[in-house]
Amino acid sequence: MTIIYTLHYKITIMKKNLLSTFCCLCILIFSKCYGQNKNSNSLETIDIEANMKKMEIMNLSQFYTDLVYIPLETKEGLPLRYIDKIDISENNILVSDNNVCLLYDRKGHFISKIGNKGRGPEEYQYESNVGFGAKKKIYLASLFDLFQYSQNGSFLNKYSKCFLIKENFYIEKWIIIDDSLIFGHVTNSSGLIEYKAIIFNKKGQIKYSFKNYSLFKRDKPTGGREGMSHIYRFKNEIYYKGLFNDTLFSLTKTYQLTPKYNFYLGKFKEPDSERAKIVGNDLMRYFHLYSVFQTSNYLFLDCSFGNQFPAMRLTPKQYSVQTVKPNWYNTTNALGIFDKGTHKLIFCKPTSTDNPLFTSGLYNDIDAGPRFFPKRQVNDSTMAMWIDVKQLKDHVNSSDFINNIPKHPEMKKKLEELAKSLNEFDNPILIFVTFKK
Repeated sequence: MTIIYTLHYKITIMKKNLLSTFCCLCILIFSKCYGQNKNSNSLETIDIEANMKKMEIMNLSQFYTDLVYIPLETKEGLPLRYIDKIDISENNILVSDNNVCLLYDRKGHFISKIGNKGRGPEEYQYESNVGFGAKKKIYLASLFDLFQYSQNGSFLNKYSKCFLIKENFYIEKWIIIDDSLIFGHVTNSSGLIEYKAIIFNKKGQIKYSFKNYSLFKRDKPTGGREGMSHIYRFKNEIYYKGLFNDTLFSLTKTYQLTPKYNFYLGKFKEPDSERAKIVGNDLMRYFHLYSVFQTSNYLFLDCSFGNQFPAMRLTPKQYSVQTVKPNWYNTTNALGIFDKGTHKLIFCKPTSTDNPLFTSGLYNDIDAGPRFFPKRQVNDSTMAMWIDVKQLKDHVNSSDFINNIPKHPEMKKKLEELAKSLNEFDNPILIFVTFKK
């Protein structure tokens, strides 16, 4: 009996141990799965401070599938001095130089002049933003008013004080959600504006609002950099980032802002104490992320390095106003490329040069043309930048171009022929790059 009892006891202990092991194993598996789910839904932080010095020559051939140059047709009596505002749809290009608004097709052929500048009831005084809407409608913001036009340039409607929300809200950057609602960035002019962004209708009535958590006291209200933001569409969603916000958001179909990526600037982030000043004492000390573009595989970051920028002009250039020190910079902006798959961030290494088209961006090893630095998201895989004809002519005559042996010499020849065919006073040229999916 003692032997049987002992055996029974051992078997019982073994069962308990097996049950305990099984339970622990289940808990471990569940915890691991839960952790994976939790991490997959967590907000990814991109550490810019830690990667600022990770710079390499990044070739356009690593990323592209198509490269197209589109000269905007120069129409007599309608010169386009430069491109200040732009919107690009599937079929058309809408551009403004703050003096005239022009519509082109995607091959750069002129279609129409949009509206007229003046003080009449159907005329606008200033072009603060332009954009395409639903059903081929074109919208133009003139300070606080929104004008609506057809594609032949004729006036359709005016929405007075559409962008003057309450008394102290001003909307500079916006995008049409549908035919009735607008998403816009709120200029934090006083430092104490309660919302960073709002959704409103054409009557200026707020429908949805998004709280501003970056508040500070400014003695005198100002706009300027506080009105700067980047708003674009990607995969049928609106994406939004304010200049002083560390987060890239997407707008859901239920009109909620969902954080997608967080950007850590560390000691290079401009503090609110500097923002509170009308004129900052040393803004060049700080790092600013102006725009975020993306494809399925990458984020492209337009970043101002301030005095951390590692390149300079070879020939010092004086400021246009009298100052004691020369302007050494072509630009202070470098292009960051974040790989969504590897989660690595690398910056395109800038070049010290007097050539403004050869300083920053993806090195053009395709046709030896300008380095590509995106300025506009066109669709889910295509981005655009633009250059002046004179700059292109200067580039083609430079050693940067002449001594460059690209992957496609025949494309280099075509670019050279294009530059020679244009007058330096012709309208700007758009460069479209389609990226690998």
